[in-house]
Amino acid sequence: MDKIREVTVFTNGDSNNISTWSNVPFFLTETLISRGIKVNRVDLSPSPVLNKLYSKTWERIIRIIYKNTTYTYFRSLVHFLHARLRIKNAVRAHTNSQLNIFLTFSFSSTGLTKTPAILFCDWTYEHYINYRKNRKPDIFERRCIKREDSQIEGSNLILPLFPGVTEYMKERYKNKNIVHLGNVINSLHPVTTSQILEKKPKSNSLLFIGNEKYAEGAKCLIQAFHRLKKDYPDLSLDIIGLNESDFGSDFGDQLNEGVNCHGYLDKGKENERKLYYSLLQDAKVFVNTTPKWGAFSATLEAMYFYTPVIVTPYKEFVETFGMKIEFGCYCEDNSLDFLCANIKKILDHPSYSTLCINAHESVKDFTWGEYIENMLKTIKEKL
Repeated sequence: MDKIREVTVFTNGDSNNISTWSNVPFFLTETLISRGIKVNRVDLSPSPVLNKLYSKTWERIIRIIYKNTTYTYFRSLVHFLHARLRIKNAVRAHTNSQLNIFLTFSFSSTGLTKTPAILFCDWTYEHYINYRKNRKPDIFERRCIKREDSQIEGSNLILPLFPGVTEYMKERYKNKNIVHLGNVINSLHPVTTSQILEKKPKSNSLLFIGNEKYAEGAKCLIQAFHRLKKDYPDLSLDIIGLNESDFGSDFGDQLNEGVNCHGYLDKGKENERKLYYSLLQDAKVFVNTTPKWGAFSATLEAMYFYTPVIVTPYKEFVETFGMKIEFGCYCEDNSLDFLCANIKKILDHPSYSTLCINAHESVKDFTWGEYIENMLKTIKEKL
């Protein structure tokens, strides 16, 4: 392919908004623009009116039949057809675009134009249900998976964020252009090495980042915090992504002095962004031992800010960093005793600063600039 001058980027949400999908659309589009490439932004997010109507009618009926379904309006045939219409209109509007880049595996411009379609995402819907939900998809989910499969098979280049997902997709699909280019750090804040390395050893703060999906890991950490407090009276715990109300009334008595629930911190708001990065820079150790998945993106960002980490050895983390890590500990399970022992190991580590440096060194090349360079190079080679 000749030099890329113009692309159209399709996202589920506004790619101008840094809060959209863990900041990924914002960083991807802004990095493309910084390379002198014109970016046409197209938002494929569901219609609020249709979404509300669907959730109050058909979705309620489906949930009576399949209580644990993940099938929503976003996954429906109605939204799929509506999205395809919007893609068709965008293709007609941007005739000079050399690439259509989709930040999803659910939609593509395949069959609508000869312009190459690139799909960039974390995992497929089928993988999410099988691995994260640990069950087989229901009949409605299967229909959506079939639609998604057709979009993946018909696209020109597939770029999964994770190595394990890449191997899974290579086995599942006939499409030969499935490539893993690495991962990325979604950080807006510059790293000041000397200042951070001076702060970290003096810190007494445990840091957890994760929403309600990671509540199991947060609860175990809170219990570990209270046990450790007896030996480390100055210890504190900061929780980003969860409010006190997310833990329920039966857990409320454990959210006493020393536990600070900050809720969701929006990087698009200056005061919340400053607090977020302040907590990252001041943290002694990052902990999220939720089984199967431990907030990968937040973990990378913590490591970038020289923070040792404690996570479970979930597949994608191990695939990326190996079973032996020199920047923290793996918690084989979410047991309280094991977690306390691992936290103490970090707090009392004789070469704590080395752990901090190792954490940063392990991810320092996961920049958006590096990723986009590899993406553009791969596009020229494959297309």
